[in-house]
Amino acid sequence: MTEAVLSLVSVGVLLVVSQLSPGPDLFFVVRTSLAQGFRAACGVITGITVGITIQLCIVCALGDWLLQQPWSRWLLWAAAGWFLYLAYKIMPRRFRASEEIQQEATAREPWLHLFRQGFLCNILNPKCTLFICGLCLAPLQAFGASYSWFAPALVLTMALAGQGGWMLWSGLLQWAPIRRAYARYSVWVDLVFAVLLAVMAILLILQPGF
Repeated sequence: MTEAVLSLVSVGVLLVVSQLSPGPDLFFVVRTSLAQGFRAACGVITGITVGITIQLCIVCALGDWLLQQPWSRWLLWAAAGWFLYLAYKIMPRRFRASEEIQQEATAREPWLHLFRQGFLCNILNPKCTLFICGLCLAPLQAFGASYSWFAPALVLTMALAGQGGWMLWSGLLQWAPIRRAYARYSVWVDLVFAVLLAVMAILLILQPGF
């Protein structure tokens, strides 16, 4: 049992660390944290966590069978379309004075709207499905048959680690010098995030599939 518990801890730590790797979830959380603050970012984060939890449940139930299905190609196209929409949404419309940028940075979107965007950003990300499979299938195969509690505990561990990790990184982005820098250079920061999301969408469209 000790090995199973240590495996859960390792998976949780790996998830928190992996959140800092480049990807649509990271870009969207960071941008929302800087532009709208911690509470708004928590809406996106909670949506992402719900998406991760659903994917975890599917992975625990179906495993790598998901990766072999012919309809997986449609998931890639749906994800690419959503990333392009996010890129369009973030893309600066024009260059503005610093005062206008600061006023826009204080704008707030409804929490449920941010939750929905975070959920779709995660659930439509095939790379997240691949990552979860890679992270969870080995522990499931090693301990799932021996311990009936392992699969539910794995889902709970990943969900808590995902929510807590994103909230930690988002909280750190509220540091005053970072927020002042974003207020000054938000047009360029948003442009970089928008371009990165668009590049990810193009890569998804061009690749043959999973």
